[in-house]
Amino acid sequence: MNLIEKYILKNDFLKYAWIMLLAFAIKVSYFNFSTGMPFNKIKYILVTVSVLFLVFTLLYRTKRWYLIFSGLITLVMFGDLLYFRYFNDFLSVKLVNQATFVGSVTKIVVSIVKFTDIILFVDLFVFLWLTKNQNNLNLFKHKISFALSLIILPTIILSISFSSIYTGIKKYEFFNYHVYDFISLDPENNQLTSDTRNALVDTLREVHRESASGEYFGIAKEKKTVILVQIESLQNAMVGAFYNGQEITPNINRIINQDSIYFENYYQQLGKGNTSDAEFTSLNSLYPITSGNTYNVYENNGFYGLPWILREHGYSASSYHGYKASFWNRMNVYPQIGFEESFFDVDYVMGDKVVFGLDDHDFFEQTVPRIADNPDKSFHFLVTLSSHKPFELSEDKRFITLAEEDQNFFGDYINSIHYMDHAFGEFIDELKASGVYDDSVIIFYGDHFGIGMEDEVALARMEAFLGEPYTHEEMFNVPLVIHVPGSGIKMTKDVTGGQIDLLPTVMNVLGINNEYLTLGKDLLNTEEGFVASQTFLEKGSFIDNTKVFQIARDGVFENSTAYDRDTHEPIDIELCREGYERALFEINLSKKITETDAVVSIVTELQNKDGKYDIE
Repeated sequence: MNLIEKYILKNDFLKYAWIMLLAFAIKVSYFNFSTGMPFNKIKYILVTVSVLFLVFTLLYRTKRWYLIFSGLITLVMFGDLLYFRYFNDFLSVKLVNQATFVGSVTKIVVSIVKFTDIILFVDLFVFLWLTKNQNNLNLFKHKISFALSLIILPTIILSISFSSIYTGIKKYEFFNYHVYDFISLDPENNQLTSDTRNALVDTLREVHRESASGEYFGIAKEKKTVILVQIESLQNAMVGAFYNGQEITPNINRIINQDSIYFENYYQQLGKGNTSDAEFTSLNSLYPITSGNTYNVYENNGFYGLPWILREHGYSASSYHGYKASFWNRMNVYPQIGFEESFFDVDYVMGDKVVFGLDDHDFFEQTVPRIADNPDKSFHFLVTLSSHKPFELSEDKRFITLAEEDQNFFGDYINSIHYMDHAFGEFIDELKASGVYDDSVIIFYGDHFGIGMEDEVALARMEAFLGEPYTHEEMFNVPLVIHVPGSGIKMTKDVTGGQIDLLPTVMNVLGINNEYLTLGKDLLNTEEGFVASQTFLEKGSFIDNTKVFQIARDGVFENSTAYDRDTHEPIDIELCREGYERALFEINLSKKITETDAVVSIVTELQNKDGKYDIE
């Protein structure tokens, strides 16, 4: 045995250190590859392992403190992993105000946990094994070893962290991401400058003039009742589709084929508030924030979206949702965004509970009399629940016969959407029976995807169902339908649009001149389709009539990917630079408008035909 071998065996530091280093390497490798780290970024594993090893060298002498500190790091890492599986991103301290919602989605969280996630805790198990007969480790008999741990490891971390070569470290490496995330809490210069405001007002006025005499203007102007339904987790892939010869959405299909305008290339545009973001964007034509959810962070803002606009034009405005008023802070936000009265779970007779709220059948059945009890013009906003994840229905509500290979999350989704469609068909029939239907315009859309990328089995079954790869573009695609009974219109629009475009489109069909702050476009009078994304894909990603652009996670344009929307063939990313810059501009502009609570003042200026808005 040579001298080196004797030294390694006799020196406790080297003997235990190599065991812990191996445990850290296994832990970090599992985390990084589970969170989609590209192969060319695996160098960041060294950074994370170095920090973990540094923590070990500093705290190894006290078993309790090492376990507490390392345990907290591991829990954050575990939270990042679960959050990434759903949102394709890590947790942020800016999302702390959403922690209260975790209890309501416990089943969803549990559904994305994997047995292999126990690997994240391997270093803790190894440490407990090493110290099973003692309260601490006596590793550093040699002061040189301790000095090397404190000097060399930080040097490695700093040299990598501040190297211009590794521009993606803020997005990919665990510790750097959270340090930068915390630093970014510092106040920013979020003033909406006078020049920006004036340019925005001028642009909006020009857009409004172009659409004032647009096609289909006022096709629903004489309708007394406006019904807007946001349908939980309804993806466009389900519309018009069959599963083993069984029609998934027969009632929606029937509506689309008569007196309706159907937008088949319509997309979700969320922040981190999911359903609440779909509501906010659809009603206000602004982008949601990603640092928390808009309904909580900006509950006192003066927004001026569809409820207020319709009230200004003589409609009453009511909202309906079969769940708790406190969820997503709706009880405080709904009056602020213009609803005069709102109905929640306590206002309904609770029958069967589906997932965590009122069954869609009961919800629609009990809502129709409230809609019908309006002699004058009225606006009604309904949010459904039965097709919410994790898509758990009782057997008597499962009408689709599934193949053996689809007795899983994917099959549950199919049955959930079919049941929602069944309840929606009854809703239409009840509107007819109540005498409301003929004098109504009924608009409905999906709030967001149902099948994400986190469940590998469901993902594979979705791809088999589609007969092609399941992309984010397909995942984001939700339907929008404007149904005008008696209009004789039957049209499918293929222009690309998103939830930010709903408000100006609805105003057009209602014959309301747009003199409001709408960052979206009237989809009935534009051929320039554009949808910016900031969640699940990084900010700067977009979809237009022909292209899908996905900015790289490190935010570097040159590292990004782009493909043809229809053929999925790769295209030159330089063709996407203008769209990338537009996406960033629109989202950042919307963020500044929201942060500075500028909506009402801009609307006031838009309706003042003379002069420009001047701010100090």
